[in-house]
Amino acid sequence: MNGMDAYSNMRSHITPIPTPQVVRFGASALLGVGVAVLSVDLSRGIQVAVMVLAIGAAFLLTFSHPYRREIRAYLEKRNVEYKPRLSQVIPLFLVWLALMLVPALGPLPMWGTAVVWLVIFAWMYWVFPHVDGSRALAFL
Repeated sequence: MNGMDAYSNMRSHITPIPTPQVVRFGASALLGVGVAVLSVDLSRGIQVAVMVLAIGAAFLLTFSHPYRREIRAYLEKRNVEYKPRLSQVIPLFLVWLALMLVPALGPLPMWGTAVVWLVIFAWMYWVFPHVDGSRALAFL
């Protein structure tokens, strides 16, 4: 099987409970804010407070949305244990790395902060269905 056949096969699996756009967009934007705020010219205390609030709000938005109950019910109906998997955590490595490196780069000009936000937002938006586990449902 060549690479294109494997990719086509993977794409043919339909996600039964897709991540709602409000969750995917909102959480990705909030995570971007959480990282980007570390690049602005504010005191470290304010930066950390905004970071914690933004990342906390992203988790709250994700885990309080009703689609999470639908995912749990879908898994339980198929006798699959509802637990985090390594494949859900690995894409977050880039965000963790950015959280460690961005403060060393700061303060950045506003365009630099916007680039940091855009990179983290785009990455999280792209991988979010893998991080929240909704994409894995297509392969059950």
